[in-house]
Amino acid sequence: MNRNDLESVIESVQDWAGPQSDMGHESDAQTALVVSCSMSSYKLQGPLWPVDATWNVVSVETLGNQTQERYEEQTVPDSTIEHLRTQHDITAVIVVGHTSCEVLEDAYERWVAPDAESPVGIEVRLDPLRSLVGEAFEEGVVTESLPLQTVQYRLAEYNVRQQVQFLQQALPSSVTVAGYVYDQDGAYSSFPDKRYLVALDGATDPTTIRARLPDDASIRVASLLT
Repeated sequence: MNRNDLESVIESVQDWAGPQSDMGHESDAQTALVVSCSMSSYKLQGPLWPVDATWNVVSVETLGNQTQERYEEQTVPDSTIEHLRTQHDITAVIVVGHTSCEVLEDAYERWVAPDAESPVGIEVRLDPLRSLVGEAFEEGVVTESLPLQTVQYRLAEYNVRQQVQFLQQALPSSVTVAGYVYDQDGAYSSFPDKRYLVALDGATDPTTIRARLPDDASIRVASLLT
């Protein structure tokens, strides 16, 4: 992603009027927030567990499907998420990443080769993800010996895990927090364009996640990091 493209995306996110919701549901329906990447061309088709067709679903788009931001030297939930919590009784929050995430790719490039001339606005938006890339290297999630594409796939899942973990700690225990990766490239299997559950509240191990799902749930559970 070149600098002009990234600046344009950041400006559009900053100017965004607010969340988009399905207005066809009654106001007393259960509400779920779906946090996705503003750079993804993927459009959600059908509900993601634990959501069903009767729920009110509100879309939240952020760069790199981030769920947190820095405010007065503290890490706090994204301001849109906090605003929506004052308007709705939130039952679940679902974070959806994608394997071809150009925002994460850019954060990786900035971690490898920092650009001192980057505008402040870009730095503020990307710094949390650049730090996340550094944490992934420290934890051995990615290494310099891995192919770049493999690094990108693993970072996409790691990012979803970290965003879910943050929300799981920041939100009441009554809120279910789930994380999915939309596999655009066939990273998880031979068939692309599938969605995989990679995090559920505090769990990331596929066996543990499956044990927490309803017996009749038809959900793809996988991980590139185990």
